[in-house]
Amino acid sequence: MRNNRMPSISNIVSESKEERVILYRKFFAELRLNRLHFQLIILNYFSNLDTPDNRQSFIKELENYISFFRKMDSWLVALKQEGLYPEFQEQCLDEIKAIEQIIQSYEGKMKT
Repeated sequence: MRNNRMPSISNIVSESKEERVILYRKFFAELRLNRLHFQLIILNYFSNLDTPDNRQSFIKELENYISFFRKMDSWLVALKQEGLYPEFQEQCLDEIKAIEQIIQSYEGKMKT
């Protein structure tokens, strides 16, 4: 995983709502970029099956993702404790809508 850092809770708390929204959106953009990097890792794994260290490298990347998601649980708890989860959740829902539109577009193109 290229970047596995969540925005600092102390930084989020100290910002205005508008700035927090920007931080959340940057975080989502970083997650999207990480997914593309992960897709490259998968493709490299598929294309280099005969390389001895390939399997271990792939496993290490998977472990990094699992570690990141465990950290995310703690981060979300802290966000809730600060009372900021509802606005974060709102941004998540907006991001979901945008991603659903992208998926629909891809699926439409793949049917042709």
